[in-house]
Amino acid sequence: MEKDLEISIDEKNELIKEGKVRYAGVCNYDKDLVKEADKYIQIVSDQVPYSMVRRKIEDELIPYASKNNKSILAYSPLQRGLLTGKMKPGYKFAEGDNRSDLFYFSNENIRRTNEFLNKIKPIADDKNATIAQVVIRWAIDQPGITIALAGARNPKQARENAEAADIKLSSEDMNCIKKGLNNLELIK
Repeated sequence: MEKDLEISIDEKNELIKEGKVRYAGVCNYDKDLVKEADKYIQIVSDQVPYSMVRRKIEDELIPYASKNNKSILAYSPLQRGLLTGKMKPGYKFAEGDNRSDLFYFSNENIRRTNEFLNKIKPIADDKNATIAQVVIRWAIDQPGITIALAGARNPKQARENAEAADIKLSSEDMNCIKKGLNNLELIK
């Protein structure tokens, strides 16, 4: 077992033994690491990034977690603001904002993402919701996702994000979103 993993598992086991926590969860583990950790401690959840434009966990982690009764806590379903529809090409990031270094936030990828978001805007309008709320609800509705953890910069955004749980997406809505995602290709 890798030394860092061994230390992490030992600490989790000690906390469980002391009664300070009931279960062990992990963050940013891929399927192989969860599987390895499971040999030494029962992992009940993995908190990982997941969004409409960052879906790699669908390949291996989600099927493993679903098969082995583990929760997936999907963080950054709005892809750090990209999927809100509020960014436009030429967006100026504040000094120190590392998003400017990520390929998701190139002018071309912002343009492509907004083109996709414009296609799902009628869904949001029909539900009297924001695009961000539809995006969060989509994440919640994905097979294997237990919850979507969305950040907020102020109380209004926090309330709006929480209200996404009340939105109902129909199979037609989901098909429209899926079709749009199938045509969305970001440049790395």
